[in-house]
Amino acid sequence: MQAWRRTAIGAVACAALWSGAGFAPAAAADGKVDLVVGGKQVLNEATIDRASERAARLCGGKASAYVKKARKADREGSIVVVCRLPGGKQVYFR
Repeated sequence: MQAWRRTAIGAVACAALWSGAGFAPAAAADGKVDLVVGGKQVLNEATIDRASERAARLCGGKASAYVKKARKADREGSIVVVCRLPGGKQVYFR
């Protein structure tokens, strides 16, 4: 019974990989991100440097402190929260 179970699990795993279910397409990093404040898009397809500079003006600090977060948003295609403004609005890259 154990051999049958291992064979079945192996077959299912193999079929999943063969069909592509095990691989998610990665977002192509193009060096550009959107900057959003409380649901309103402030910058669209801005360079990482420009978006980081604007984030620094909104959130405080140096632009260089936000470059890593902008690159992560670009690379992963995900939302990366930068800070929260008074009133609860979030500033994020996507």
